[in-house]
Amino acid sequence: MVKADKQMEAASYKETYQTIIKTAQRLFMELGYRAVSTRQIAQFCGVTQPAIYHYFKNKQTLYVAVIQQTLHHTESDLKAILGKFPTFQERLTQIAIYMMIHFEMDLEQMFHDISHELGPDNQQLIHQRWIEGFFMPIVTMINDGILNEEIKNPESLNTNSTELAYLILNVIKANLQTEITAALTQEERKIMAEKKAKLMVAIFINGIRG
Repeated sequence: MVKADKQMEAASYKETYQTIIKTAQRLFMELGYRAVSTRQIAQFCGVTQPAIYHYFKNKQTLYVAVIQQTLHHTESDLKAILGKFPTFQERLTQIAIYMMIHFEMDLEQMFHDISHELGPDNQQLIHQRWIEGFFMPIVTMINDGILNEEIKNPESLNTNSTELAYLILNVIKANLQTEITAALTQEERKIMAEKKAKLMVAIFINGIRG
């Protein structure tokens, strides 16, 4: 009986933790770090403000946990795409679609908050996780494409895989969904993301020269 009670308590603790993380993520990404309070997060979660501090030391600790979990999920999803699709073009298309759907907000807000609201140690921690979870899968995709002779070696263009990965991410970021798509259904947003991603990849790979 005691063991069962502890298991239920652990499950409840984990469920509340994830509810706080998901709610905080939505509010932080929509409104920005400074505009969101732990009181707001607690109200949306249906818990008390002291309950938030039972799980997280302060708002900054909560924000760091949100970003880390986001990057962890992104890393898993991008690696799954690399494992499922064999060619460079398929991988780039699917990664672009994924990012357009899952990062509908402008990532500039997140980057601004990280650089202006977090201390140096947390900035370094987040940067390292971003490199591992967000950036390196793109570099891996590029290096595989070079190895399989699907794309030019970046050295022939006086660049390298790292710079090319930054370019790809910037192109994708420029195509992220805007507030204009807010009224669309999830299926409509997916169709739009697929259309934009395929056009972007076609131009990126083949260019527009006649």
